[in-house]
Amino acid sequence: MSSIPQCRIERAGSETETFFIIHQNIDGEQQMLSKQFASHQQALDYILVQGWQVERERAEDSMIIASRFLKP
Repeated sequence: MSSIPQCRIERAGSETETFFIIHQNIDGEQQMLSKQFASHQQALDYILVQGWQVERERAEDSMIIASRFLKP
């Protein structure tokens, strides 16, 4: 049984003709949908209608806190 795809939306094309594409991560396997979207919102709506999840960006150093932000 495969899990729910984690998707991210990427801007592609040229400066004059931009479009958006969806990349999926299904059980660790990366795939790109061949469908193109005119706007980021259309791509997001497509992901939600399919019942997929939007992949959250993870900061690589999220566990590191700079000491300048700590209160004395």
